[in-house]
Amino acid sequence: MFAVALYTGMRPNEYETAKIDGKFIVCKNSKRKNGKVEYKKIPISPMLAPYVVDKELVLIENKNVNYLRTKMKEALPNHILYDLRTTFYSRLKECGVSEYALSEFMGHSLGALGNTYTDLSDEYLLKEGNKFKY
Repeated sequence: MFAVALYTGMRPNEYETAKIDGKFIVCKNSKRKNGKVEYKKIPISPMLAPYVVDKELVLIENKNVNYLRTKMKEALPNHILYDLRTTFYSRLKECGVSEYALSEFMGHSLGALGNTYTDLSDEYLLKEGNKFKY
């Protein structure tokens, strides 16, 4: 269950919306303002693939994030679950994933102009996601 958190970079409150869609994990981006609903796509990278079984994420029972937080505290008392998101971001950078793909995976905005004129293809996102090996 920690591997899914580490290899997707999802915010803890996004786990309950996570689903497999082809070669991607898709979840509701929880950081959109004004009630706007937006989904982000995270490729099933080589690091994540072993934790996908029959098109299902090996998450936690009922995707209970409080259970995951408790287990994280037991395993690593000086860390919080959100730390795995930080590690995901750092490893993507170390693996040479482009800034545009990285922002897409993290659910970050590219700014008004970037969001208006940028539409990254699935092929590009998968290619960048395949760089995520360490």
